[in-house]
Amino acid sequence: MYVENKEIWITGMGIVSALGTDPNACFTQLHSAISPLRPLLLHESIHSEHYIGGAVPLSDTEIRQATNTRHHAYNRTTLLALIASQQALDSAGIEDSTRDIISVNATTVGGMPLTEKYFDAIITGKYQVNTDFINEMDCGSLSRVIRRQHNLNRMHFMISTACSSGSNAIMFGARLIQAGKSSIVLAGGSDSISKFVLNGFLSLKNVDKNMCRPFDRDRFGLNLGEGSAYLVLEEKTHAQKRYKTPLAILSGYGNINENFHITGSSPDGQGAMNAMNLAMQKAALCPEQIDFIHTHGTSTLDNDLAESIAIKSIFGSSIRFGSSKSYTGHTLAASGCISSVLTIGMMQKGFIFPTLGFLNPIEETGMKPVSKVQENVHLKHCLVNSFGFGGNNTSLIFSKPD
Repeated sequence: MYVENKEIWITGMGIVSALGTDPNACFTQLHSAISPLRPLLLHESIHSEHYIGGAVPLSDTEIRQATNTRHHAYNRTTLLALIASQQALDSAGIEDSTRDIISVNATTVGGMPLTEKYFDAIITGKYQVNTDFINEMDCGSLSRVIRRQHNLNRMHFMISTACSSGSNAIMFGARLIQAGKSSIVLAGGSDSISKFVLNGFLSLKNVDKNMCRPFDRDRFGLNLGEGSAYLVLEEKTHAQKRYKTPLAILSGYGNINENFHITGSSPDGQGAMNAMNLAMQKAALCPEQIDFIHTHGTSTLDNDLAESIAIKSIFGSSIRFGSSKSYTGHTLAASGCISSVLTIGMMQKGFIFPTLGFLNPIEETGMKPVSKVQENVHLKHCLVNSFGFGGNNTSLIFSKPD
């Protein structure tokens, strides 16, 4: 039976990003208001070192060591997910035995980094390549590995709705709990930087060689990033039986798919408005009760204009909002999960990060994100936006426990 009023607690979280390799490191770097973005090093790419982005500060070897796996065919996307998901399970106090947990995962890049590495060798036959990596190439492999490596004995799902994938994984996880399918869901996303992705965004002419400037009048485009973040979602009474306290409560969510353009947002912000309104309706909150909006904020011409129009239309010009893309880069399918973990960290520690690179507001709206660190802030309800290609818009609301 589907029960709408089941309270969804966040009892565990994990993250690895350009900001750091665990939650506390990420929160500390975010609070410092110093961007960790640096030149991207890409395998045999003519663009290597010409663009900056949010690379995880670990080599492939170090990431493999951190996951304690010897499986040579696991790609960087999957390995990042293994780190963040293990952190989340540990944070929630989930023991290492067989786990009665559903997992919902998200990615868009999948095994592309290894595919790029070996493609020329396979095509030309220049040298012998172990082709085991092909089995781990598709997006669904991440979901299979997460289930296998963490000894999860329930259903597992893969969601790939472009840049809203991670938030949709969290939303779907909550709906599974409310539908009575499970009491605990491990939900998150992961993506890694690849030549294919950089070239794809370059073809759209929306990548900035310098640090991105979300919501700035003179913004040019995004910086790419990589990383992974996972949350443990748990039904309230089940968590209480384990004597767990919530890190946050997932109080609302909303998803809507608009059909304006395959890559661009509707210029009037209608899709973003609908997603945010649906999330507030689910949470039984009004705009005045939202303390901060962690925006999608990609620093692209279309997104930032549409999102700021939507925010102003619903919340007015005084709402506090900001984008963390100038700290993490745009992490694609992982972005909503990373924003969610960072938001929960801000709520716990009582600060708001500044949006880096902002100088002048967009002329059409005049909206100004938070541009200086705010300390000792009480954040009761925070909204997280994630908007993907194809017009898939998702908003989540996290609330601080009483």
